[in-house]
Amino acid sequence: MKTISILIPAYNEEKRLPSTLKKWQEFLNNEKSLEYKINEIIIIDDGSKDKTVSVAQCFNEFLPIKIISIEKNKGKGNAIRCGVKKAGGDFIFIYDADAAVLPEEIRKFLLEIKEYDIIIGSRTAKNSKTKMSFIRRFVGLCFHIFCYPLLPKIKDASCGAKLFKIESAKQIFSLQKINRFAFDIEILWLAKKMNYKIKEVGVTWQEISGSKVNIFKDSLEMFFSVLGLYKRSLFG
Repeated sequence: MKTISILIPAYNEEKRLPSTLKKWQEFLNNEKSLEYKINEIIIIDDGSKDKTVSVAQCFNEFLPIKIISIEKNKGKGNAIRCGVKKAGGDFIFIYDADAAVLPEEIRKFLLEIKEYDIIIGSRTAKNSKTKMSFIRRFVGLCFHIFCYPLLPKIKDASCGAKLFKIESAKQIFSLQKINRFAFDIEILWLAKKMNYKIKEVGVTWQEISGSKVNIFKDSLEMFFSVLGLYKRSLFG
């Protein structure tokens, strides 16, 4: 049976992580028809200053938890790159610590992965259902328009849930340079350059309180990161 590595980057997530891991526990306890086995849930602690690691360790008895600790916070993109290097599954499922997309949504990704290299969750594709604040929706739309020339056929590059075949993930993330939030744009841009087959699937997504994203500060950083991608696209 082929296996799946779940990667969950976490920075100061002691409050939200227990609920997320309980959802995975309930899903795996009740789900008997998955074609693939989830053999590891890798929590990548991105320099947390709270009890994120000890909270994750509390679930060792119930889930196949593995922990990667990064001493200093470097960003979500860097955390996931570290996780991909250590992952041992045939597939890698990137998943946010807030569980904005419920674990059972993974079924949609697995139905499509045989025909594609990468399946990405979308909050705007057909059959998606989204509960999002107006400001977050507006900023997301502006960011999508700004990134459109790089990813013209992708409607939502920034949803946290993404499934990769292991070969594509290892190659793409070995070339990734962006360490923070705009890494989503970079990895999909790299995937397209390498001619990997990508498909979006609509997901049910609900905004969860406690986000570490600063809409204005982080949006500015993402803007300059994407500008760097345009430069790489034009000049190599």
